[in-house]
Amino acid sequence: MSILGILLGRREPVVEYRTVDGGHPAPFPDMTDEQLYNYEVTFNVPKRTFAERPRSVRPPDPRRAEKAPPERKEPMTETVVQKTQERPHPEADTRRHTATAHRPTRSMPPPGRADLPPPDLSRPVRLVTTKQPVDIITTRARHPVYKVHAYIGDDDVVTVFTMDGRLSENGPRYLENVPQKQQLFINVYPASNGQATDKYVLTQHASREEADAEVKAGRIACVPLQFDL
Repeated sequence: MSILGILLGRREPVVEYRTVDGGHPAPFPDMTDEQLYNYEVTFNVPKRTFAERPRSVRPPDPRRAEKAPPERKEPMTETVVQKTQERPHPEADTRRHTATAHRPTRSMPPPGRADLPPPDLSRPVRLVTTKQPVDIITTRARHPVYKVHAYIGDDDVVTVFTMDGRLSENGPRYLENVPQKQQLFINVYPASNGQATDKYVLTQHASREEADAEVKAGRIACVPLQFDL
């Protein structure tokens, strides 16, 4: 029965509705349990649905559901600033290239040898492994360990070594002296004492001219001898 019908004492056809949250019979559509309770108390309905005031929560209307806010994208300016901060300072970049010049940037040569004696840096040197010539720039660099700066082969990047030819302080040696061709001339004589153990007596000379100038009687042969030193 409607409110107007109750006030006028007239009976109207009862329309069956349900509360939107509890599903209880209600006189009007779209009522909540709490609204139904208020209605029954206001008009002193004899048979009330609730003994105490219910706490109703109206379910959300899908038609009124707000659209989710779009995903916020970081401003372009922030990305640009971040990339700018990551870019090294020009002076720092120069220092980095300078430091690179003090170590090899090409592929490292095969392992060196630990049993080699230190090279004589006053004479020509080469790599132990690839036999490439090494052009020494200085042996008085200011680094406490890597005092030898040099070019390997056709490289345009400086490689550093220790004074005893190592690429690392405790590693194997990579530098050795380039062998130099040596030549001697040997005068060969028969041994004068027939009971001697050696059958021949040998004398060495720096040149053929010297060997001929110092020749003695009975020379059997003058033999040239070449070797690496």
